[in-house]
Amino acid sequence: MERRVDLVIDPLRRETVTVSLPLGFRRSVESTREELGLAPSVDLSDPIVAKAVALAGVARRRNPSVRFAVFGGTAHRLTCPVSNDPTLGLRHELHDMDLAVLLKEVRDFQKFLLSAQDEGGSELTFFETSGDRIYNSLSGGQRLRWHMVVSEQDSEVVLGTLDIVADAFQFCHRFDIRSDVEHASANGWTLSPARLLLAKGQYIQRIPKEDSALVAERVLEPFGKRQVVIGPEAKDVRDILALVHDHALGEGPGEISARGLSEVLSNDWGLWKTFGLNLEMIARSSILRHLPPGPREQISGQIRTLRELVGALTPKRRLALFGGPWWQEVDTTPSVDMTATVR
Repeated sequence: MERRVDLVIDPLRRETVTVSLPLGFRRSVESTREELGLAPSVDLSDPIVAKAVALAGVARRRNPSVRFAVFGGTAHRLTCPVSNDPTLGLRHELHDMDLAVLLKEVRDFQKFLLSAQDEGGSELTFFETSGDRIYNSLSGGQRLRWHMVVSEQDSEVVLGTLDIVADAFQFCHRFDIRSDVEHASANGWTLSPARLLLAKGQYIQRIPKEDSALVAERVLEPFGKRQVVIGPEAKDVRDILALVHDHALGEGPGEISARGLSEVLSNDWGLWKTFGLNLEMIARSSILRHLPPGPREQISGQIRTLRELVGALTPKRRLALFGGPWWQEVDTTPSVDMTATVR
């Protein structure tokens, strides 16, 4: 029997949120997966993947439909069969869900999140903490942070993070995603493969040279005399490898658009530089080397083609970038699960 309980999410501030337990969906998530046209390989045993599918199902049934696109690791689960396969080595644990919306629809989307559980069930419980509200008030609506109930264990409930961006992907680099959001419902509810690849391949961070041995495989190149720049962490490398394994480079449905990549990279020297360095890093990664021969050769061929495409571009470098970072410094604190106690 369903019961309403208060979750203590911040004992010091005595902050609570009311949720319904046990967690459940009002409609079979397997039938929703089929309704959305998603592949049977999408593993619904993962609670975050199941929530993404159910949320898309609720959005699709609304009139008018709610528009959003999934990106990040959850999107790779939705669009890449090998990301769901526990045997190949490209699957990794999910801790959060990343969504893209249109800036003009941010307020409506937040209302949708609050009401999703009414139609979709308590598995779709989303809320803002007091910290989220402060963070969101400072973002101008372009990047929001919410939380969600992931699972329940005895007297505790595991919470996860919901990161929302509007109009543009903007972390180390920025690029427009409005068209992908507008057409997401017809394309598997994710950003396009090209935008997913750019989102994973845009990461860069500088660290002291003496720390480079700790992340030797991620080192891209020296930066000045005392620093080096590093690329994505292992989970993101796995997502990139899965994407290029399951999506050919081309202009057809479900393919990684060479034209789309070129349009973005040709107009942004900094992103072009970072993306090229990260492709080099991925091509020599131990994760790729340790894959079985067939997948390894297929992926290696795709990466060679991508590197040739990137190398053929000649974006104009802005004078302001000479000698300094060509990327935006971002908070690199990873998203982690947290637990809330049932009161």
